Amino acid sequence: MTPVVPLEEAVHAYLEAMARVRTENVVTNHVSIARRFLDYFSSRRTADVGSLRREDLLAFLDYFSHRREITVPASAYNLGLEFLKRLGLFCLKRGWIEENPAEGIPFQEIKVEMPLVLAWEERERLLEAARTDDFERILVGLLGEVGLKKQELLALLLADLELEGPEPAVVVRYAGKLQKKSRRIPLPAELAGALARYVARLRALGTYSPFSPLVPITGRQVNNILARLSRQAGIRPVNPQILRDTAAAHLLFSGRPAEEVGRLLGYTPRGYQLEFLPRFQAWIRPT
Repeated sequence: MTPVVPLEEAVHAYLEAMARVRTENVVTNHVSIARRFLDYFSSRRTADVGSLRREDLLAFLDYFSHRREITVPASAYNLGLEFLKRLGLFCLKRGWIEENPAEGIPFQEIKVEMPLVLAWEERERLLEAARTDDFERILVGLLGEVGLKKQELLALLLADLELEGPEPAVVVRYAGKLQKKSRRIPLPAELAGALARYVARLRALGTYSPFSPLVPITGRQVNNILARLSRQAGIRPVNPQILRDTAAAHLLFSGRPAEEVGRLLGYTPRGYQLEFLPRFQAWIRPT
C-alpha cells in the first residue's frame, strides 16, 4: 500500500537529498521553486504528494510562468518543470507515488540563435598565428579544437594533462559537489606536441609543479591574447565562446556523432537536448 506522505515533507526530503549531490546554484534554484510550489498547493489544500496529478502540475507551471502578469522565458519554465520531474522521480523511487505525474510533460522549445563560428580557413589562420608560441598555441587549441569553456581552461592544472602513451588527453575536473566527476578529452596530435614542449620547458626551468595552473593568467589576459592573434591572422575578433562553438561545429562537420560531441564539451543531458541540438543543428549530419 502506498503511504500517505505530506507534500511539504516530500519536498523537504527531496531538497535535503539533492543538496548532498548537486551544485550550489542548482540547489538554490530548486529551493526557490519549491517555495513557490508549496505556496501554490497550500492555498489549494493539496495535502499529500500522492494526490498530485498531471493537470495539477500543468496548472502550477502556468502559474509559475505568468506571475505578476509577466511571462517568464522558456528557460525558466523548463527549470520549473525540471524541478517537478526530479521531485516526482524522487518520490517514485521511495514508493510514495505509483507513477511520476510530471514524466510526460514536455519541455518548452527554447529559441536559440545559431552560434558564430570560424570557417575552416579562418581557424587555420588563427592556429598559424599562434604557432610561433607554444603557450598561445595551447590557448587556441584547448578552446578552438577541444572546446573547453574559458572557466575550464583557467581551472586546469598541469596534473590534468595525460601526455604519455598513444592517446594524449586532458582531464576536466568539476568542483564543489561534482568534484568526483570528470571528463577525459583526447587531444589533437599537434596540440599534444605543443603541450609536451611547454611542460618540458617548465621542467627545464625548475618551475614545474603538477598542482600549478596550466594557464597562469587571467581571463582578461586570455581575451587580450585572442584579440591580438585575430588581428595577426586577419580575421574577425574571436573570444573563448566563439572558439568553443567553433570546436563543436568542426567536430560535427567532420562526422562525429552529435551525442559524442555533446559529451566531449560537457553538456548535461538536459543541456544537450535544449541547447546543444537547437544551436548546432546546421552542422549535425543526419544518421
